[in-house]
Amino acid sequence: MSRTDQISSTDRRARSSYGYVVVAASFVVQATIVGAIFSYSVFFDALHAEFGWSRAVISGAASVTALVMGVWAMVLGNLNDRVGPRLILSLAAVCISAGYLLMSMIGAPWQLYLAYAMFVGLAFGSHDVLTLSTVARWFDRRRGQMSGIVKTGTSTGQVLVPSAVAFLIAAYGWRSAFVWIAAITGPLVLTAAQFIRAPSTDEHRRNAEADGRQRQVHDESGSAPMRTPAFRWIVAGHLAVFFCMPTIIVHIVPYATDMGISREVAAGVLSTIGAVGAAGRLVTGALIDRLGSRRALRFCYAIMLLSFVMLQFASTPVLVYAFAVVYGFAHGGSFTAVSPLIAEFFGTRTHGKLFGTVVFIGTISGAMGPVIAGGVFDLIGTYRPVFLLLILLLAFAVYALTRLSAHESWRSRTY
Repeated sequence: MSRTDQISSTDRRARSSYGYVVVAASFVVQATIVGAIFSYSVFFDALHAEFGWSRAVISGAASVTALVMGVWAMVLGNLNDRVGPRLILSLAAVCISAGYLLMSMIGAPWQLYLAYAMFVGLAFGSHDVLTLSTVARWFDRRRGQMSGIVKTGTSTGQVLVPSAVAFLIAAYGWRSAFVWIAAITGPLVLTAAQFIRAPSTDEHRRNAEADGRQRQVHDESGSAPMRTPAFRWIVAGHLAVFFCMPTIIVHIVPYATDMGISREVAAGVLSTIGAVGAAGRLVTGALIDRLGSRRALRFCYAIMLLSFVMLQFASTPVLVYAFAVVYGFAHGGSFTAVSPLIAEFFGTRTHGKLFGTVVFIGTISGAMGPVIAGGVFDLIGTYRPVFLLLILLLAFAVYALTRLSAHESWRSRTY
């Protein structure tokens, strides 16, 4: 081999390996932003004690932020296809620090809503769409595995950040805790963002060659796949599942305490869901690469359906924790599989727009679920009809993914 060929080979390996740098940086972004998301509930008691605001007022800010996040996910996903992730994530870093800094100075509910929803909501809307869409462009054969690794950042943030925030509130007060979050999250996301970029056309080709696959260029615009039955079935399934997930996260602890389980033991159910979710993300990532995204996601939905059947009969702490283990696995795996599924069917040219649209529609459903569940409980004093509804919705989600098999011809070959 000539010296020129050796240099060219080395350059190809270096360019291909940069995808792993993107995965590592995306992991940091996921852990940082999602950790901040999950720390919000830690401030409930402090804000109530300081201002006397009801839990409805305080939690309302989170609901509004979730909707804003969905809108930004759709906008930023589309923008990511045009300008790339680095600039957008840098903007998200500035917004998350500005938002939490403003939250440290609030004195009225409208100020909380403005700072949290308008500023922090943008950062929340960026973390999944930008990182997973970019990773999908770097990897083909190992896309599922790499997506799973990125999403374990979510579990890391869920476990570490809320506990750290609780310590900061106890030691320095809630206003200083918000300042600490602003001082740490923004710089971390900004630093990680500098390492996240989409692959060039040459890198696309080299990665495909490294995977031993030949790809054709598929030049569909983002709106064309949206008009296909395949995309509509993906959205329908995601809509059904996203109604269920926030409902469980918000209401599983009250459900457990209603049956006489102590608050401390009941709170551990959420920690179990988060911890087991990490395993679900990694296992599902491996299944995606072996079986395909559709089968892997259908497997996760089927496991989640089983967990909701278990929940109907969960009347003791052991059974509730058994539900948390089964559900947590499926919960984590489901979040891992959606982005690769879109790439598998429609390619990556407009992946950000498509993925962002799916996330946006999901947040609308997710905002409705906890409210409807709470209304049903207030009306009849039990969650049983709600849990039955969750079973029916998951059964529909499994059916929706089964319908995708009839639209295999719409799979794109652009990577």
